[in-house]
Amino acid sequence: MVTRVAVVGPGRVGTTLAMALPAPAYRVVAVAGRGRPSLEAFAGRLPGALVDSVEAVACRADLVLVCVPDDALAGVVRAVARADGVRQGSRWVHVSGGAGTEVLRPARLAGAAVAACHPAHTFPDPDTALAGLPGTAWAVTAARADLPWARRLVTDLGGRPIAVDERARVLYHAGLALGSNATAAVVTLARELLLGAGIAQPEAFLAPLAEASVRSAAARGAGALTGPVRRGDAGTVARHLAELAQVMPEATAPYLALSRLALRHARLAGLDPQAAQAVADTLAAAEQQGRQER
Repeated sequence: MVTRVAVVGPGRVGTTLAMALPAPAYRVVAVAGRGRPSLEAFAGRLPGALVDSVEAVACRADLVLVCVPDDALAGVVRAVARADGVRQGSRWVHVSGGAGTEVLRPARLAGAAVAACHPAHTFPDPDTALAGLPGTAWAVTAARADLPWARRLVTDLGGRPIAVDERARVLYHAGLALGSNATAAVVTLARELLLGAGIAQPEAFLAPLAEASVRSAAARGAGALTGPVRRGDAGTVARHLAELAQVMPEATAPYLALSRLALRHARLAGLDPQAAQAVADTLAAAEQQGRQER
């Protein structure tokens, strides 16, 4: 039996997942969304998909993949339900990380089965994302009766389904946002510092170091922490702060905030209390000086 699929939201995520659905078990029959360029790009990759309104494409499908931005999700689902666009017995899946199935309640009340399936994956562009999708962990939230088909969908997409409770979705997503987006922001700042130091290829230093640090921290937590804060090297921290104040003052506040976080974990990992206090005093003095200079 072929599952007819409609994609709502033809951006990078929607396009990647549509491309990843294995034929002939799945057939993408329709797509809806804002932005003519995105719709045209989607149709170019999946020429069998009819471009139409959200209500119209939902009526054509057995499976509706809702891949719109988080803040638009509730409005889209409500609008389709109000327009009688939800087919009885169809399956609706959204891929937002922070929302559970409650946001799909209008579709469920209209007779659809619902699930929230979020891939812990980055989508820089459809081709790159598609290549890295196999083996990705997916957070799956669904009622007990819907878990089997939701897990099967994730497996068909090459992923590893992991159940996440409805009430834990926001905390789960906050963790991923810090682990991924905040990490990228920190590495970007580190890259700027290396460029400022005259390093022409900062990736040669940063990429292997950051990758190893992330793998170790993900597995070992605070026990993986290294560096001057973990060692209690208050003098090194002070020199960092003095240099940043001279050459890149906008980096001082992030350095202070991240060093406080590192210090918290260093204490948990067993840093000598006297050394920890020396680092804390150094951070406090730098912050006080910054306030006086402002």
